[in-house]
Amino acid sequence: MPINKKQLHRMVRFVAQLKENRYPNCNSFAEELREADISENRNLACTAKTIQRDIRVLKDEFDCPLIFDQEHNGYCLKHHGWDFKCPQLFEEHEMLAAVLGARVAEDIFPEPLKSSIRQAVDFQLASNNPDFLDKAIVKSLTVIPGLRANIDPDVFMTVFHAWQQHEALDIIYADSKNLESKRRIEPHALVYYQCSWYVKGFCLKRNEVRTFALHRIVDAKNSGLCFEPDEKIINSVLNDHFLEYKEISGIELLCDFDIKSFVTGSPLHRHQQIEPVDEKSFRLLIPAIPEHEILQWVLYQAGKAEVIKPASLRSKVRKKAQKIADNHRK
Repeated sequence: MPINKKQLHRMVRFVAQLKENRYPNCNSFAEELREADISENRNLACTAKTIQRDIRVLKDEFDCPLIFDQEHNGYCLKHHGWDFKCPQLFEEHEMLAAVLGARVAEDIFPEPLKSSIRQAVDFQLASNNPDFLDKAIVKSLTVIPGLRANIDPDVFMTVFHAWQQHEALDIIYADSKNLESKRRIEPHALVYYQCSWYVKGFCLKRNEVRTFALHRIVDAKNSGLCFEPDEKIINSVLNDHFLEYKEISGIELLCDFDIKSFVTGSPLHRHQQIEPVDEKSFRLLIPAIPEHEILQWVLYQAGKAEVIKPASLRSKVRKKAQKIADNHRK
């Protein structure tokens, strides 16, 4: 049966949710389309009955292997090997998103995934010629990710595929002292954090959740064993304490006003608070932060940030500063 552009866009969104295991149902998806009309000006809103007809089209016309999961109250795919083979109808803003995404990916992902993403977008551009596409303009978008740790491309792709396919890995891991150990891990979350790649998962050797830096993985092989992704582990990936270092809570700093823009632009915590004291200073309140990070930050300010609370942190800053002074007497 003929499919109009509006219906195709609905089905593409619905299939994307199936592929991402988000368990959409007719009511929840119809509500999401209504919200998209407001936030994205998409004009896709429809009734739950229309969504039901789209689902029948996916089944009958595209052999989509979807089923309704009672536990999650939504639809899912029996297997993810199915591809939605439909006409490619890209609007200009969609092509812009793809091009910008590929540009960022070039500076974040290592090879060979970096080239694969680039080639996928180039393939889309071959059959779509958006007006915005000016090589000079696209080239002028630059991402500077900072100094990155070197990762073995084979190790990265082995970890990436294991994360993607929910398969356990046998790895050789070198710790901070370069001592190597053999581990079997379940890679539940793949994380790009502060210019480095990490995998957070379950270590079967330690029988606990652990985080592993990919640049410290000496070797990685697929174990042939599968696992079920753990939502608790995935949801535990938070920027404020991702690496789970020892944290200090209830920090209060008295800072010079001339570093306020720096503190605002590069926050130490997403819930930090800035309270003005006078024209020359402000108070910075930080809920919690790893001890080594706040020590380094305060010392880096060269006297423009004074620790008020807690007293234990104030004492450690004083000792660190004294040691630096002692080392530079001559």
